Amino acid sequence: MPKPVLTIQDLAKIKIVGDPQMSPDGARVIYTVKISDADKNKYWTHLWLAETLGGAPQQFTFGDVSDTAPRWSSDGAMIAFIRNKDKRAQIWTVAADGGEPRALTNLPEGSLGELVWSPDHRALAFAFRPTHPDWTPDANKKRGETGKSNPPRVITRARYRQDGSGFLDEDQHIWTCDAHTGKSKQITRGDYDDASPAFSPDGKTIAFVSNRNADRVRVPQRDDLWFVPARGGAPRKIKTPGGPKSALAFSPNGKWIAYIGYELDDEAWKPRNERVWIVAKSGGAAKCLTRALDRTVGNQTLADARDVAAPALMWSPDNRKIFFTISDAGTCHLYGVEVAARKMTRLTTGARDIAGVSADAKCKRFALLIGDAMRPAEIFAGALPGMKLKTLSNHNEWLKNVAVGAPAEFWLTQPDGTRVQGWILRPPNFKRGKKYPTLLYVHGGPHGQYGNAFFHELQVHAARGYVVVYANPRGSHGRDEKFGAAIFRDYGNLDYLDVMAVAQYGAARADVNKSRVAIAGGSYGGFMVNWAIGHTNFFKCAITDRSICNWISKTGSDDLCSPPNGRWAGNTWNDTEKLWAMSPLKYAANVRTPLLIVHSEGDLRCPISQGEEFFSALKWLKQKVVFVRYPRETSHGMSRGGPLDLRMDRLTRIGNWLDEHLR
Repeated sequence: MPKPVLTIQDLAKIKIVGDPQMSPDGARVIYTVKISDADKNKYWTHLWLAETLGGAPQQFTFGDVSDTAPRWSSDGAMIAFIRNKDKRAQIWTVAADGGEPRALTNLPEGSLGELVWSPDHRALAFAFRPTHPDWTPDANKKRGETGKSNPPRVITRARYRQDGSGFLDEDQHIWTCDAHTGKSKQITRGDYDDASPAFSPDGKTIAFVSNRNADRVRVPQRDDLWFVPARGGAPRKIKTPGGPKSALAFSPNGKWIAYIGYELDDEAWKPRNERVWIVAKSGGAAKCLTRALDRTVGNQTLADARDVAAPALMWSPDNRKIFFTISDAGTCHLYGVEVAARKMTRLTTGARDIAGVSADAKCKRFALLIGDAMRPAEIFAGALPGMKLKTLSNHNEWLKNVAVGAPAEFWLTQPDGTRVQGWILRPPNFKRGKKYPTLLYVHGGPHGQYGNAFFHELQVHAARGYVVVYANPRGSHGRDEKFGAAIFRDYGNLDYLDVMAVAQYGAARADVNKSRVAIAGGSYGGFMVNWAIGHTNFFKCAITDRSICNWISKTGSDDLCSPPNGRWAGNTWNDTEKLWAMSPLKYAANVRTPLLIVHSEGDLRCPISQGEEFFSALKWLKQKVVFVRYPRETSHGMSRGGPLDLRMDRLTRIGNWLDEHLR
């Protein structure tokens, strides 16, 4: 009897495994598992513990809570984590051998992250942004009881909000707390945002990242590296190349600090590959260790059934090597680099997606979060030398009883010699000789990549009888820096040529009905959908999600607040020619393709006005268009992290639209 195929409702069954953290002795891995509570329409995240020698993993925390960012103390005795309960986040701790977790901090409402232990395990450092007193739950409740109106917000900074977070009324700073009493202390101050805390090996210094330059609004990527006494005091800036910085990590001997970033030049907004750098604690010239491999550090693969841990840098105890992940042509693998020789070695192989990694104190045993195109990510353990991988978790075992499609990779060569990578995902019950309707997906970013990660949305459409085609056109990550920057300030040119080449490749297959091809995409992918249907009638129908249609209005109203001649050429007041020429709205009169517009009212990255403008134009032009507006509680990332019922509703509406026009 054939296996059943994947359904939209199966979204509720997927357990999202994340953030593996190896214990200092390499014996255990603590990690997170996010589950869907369909009855309450909520997600809960709990901690789980796995033994590296084998055995069934054990659930470590419970309840209607979201427990994230587990971190081992240096002696392996305690685990600290962030618990979000009743819309308030605090640091909690629990004994590594088990017991009842306890709340450690009593911080005011705010956003909390980047948790790190001190080497003597007596303190923790973290980044914290408090909520403005006018907008706390207590303040909102009091206004409701007294009938008073909400107060106005007075905005003075250019970047004052962020999609998924809301208004940034207060600055983010570095804090510490006592690991026993929970007494908290703010370490940094000022009209700046501070991030990425890291303790020096002696515990006396905290390194952090901050952009305190006079032009920080215009060039927010110009981060600097700072040192501050762990007890508090005046910060000291360390000279480094101007550019973004993250994942700070001291060498075990305390002489060096490593970070992930890139060096700015005159084109500060031009896309670049992030690399691994080191700089002496005492100052001096910074050294790039990964320039020989022109790929970006960290996981850039897009998916909707796993979280990606922030990239980490791990030093070997002898200070000679650093370990990290790199995205490369649809994969993400673990690498090591020899600090002195700058020699890089790839430590994992295959069509894998490593979405998180950590190491024991000796940097010999690694905990890895690994998935592929047919299975969501699970926890693995590996050891040097050899890195033979052992599976430690299997939280999505139910998928073994479901027919899942296996994507086939392909490469196209454009007339100028550019090679474009893509995949064909056929229905799992595919029958030879039958011609199928086809759906082309364009990813967002554009500086991300499709790859070897499980994507529920793509698999569902294949299961419903569509050949799904997806690719990494110019502008995508996972390739050399030139490839990623090929569309800088020039969307809709080389990238459009690549997208159409992929569409024509898919339509030319023997198992495809070339008259029944659709295009879909979100964010930048939504821009490309809007652009494509204004420049070709090739597609039978289209779906544009959280899209862009007008760069003039988008640039002036989104949370990025790009400066003049920043990400895009010109400005929004007296130099609009290039912005308008790159706007799909300019070509709306050419559209003849039935279009489904999907947008969220809470989207700050691509404001819903973008969907409104395109819908209004197409209605006046008497074209077939349907506009689906999701409520303010949703954001730009609704398809991957929004309410469960709305995510299912979205997939159902997209499926119905495709069936209406392609069946």
